[in-house]
Amino acid sequence: MNSEKTEPILIGIKEAVEYTGIGRNTLLEMVKIKGFPCISTGGKYYLIRNELEQYFSKNRGIYTK
Repeated sequence: MNSEKTEPILIGIKEAVEYTGIGRNTLLEMVKIKGFPCISTGGKYYLIRNELEQYFSKNRGIYTK
């Protein structure tokens, strides 16, 4: 059995704030953007960790507000 701890695939808004350095309110606005790597269940948003960096690299410099 592998004893290494794996990172979760999905992270909540609180964890995403720590992971990305982006503010909570900004992330809550970003989850409304079509194509943003997240899912919603039970009124809560979860971001797809391994797709976040790709999303930000791909959309660098694009102002969405």
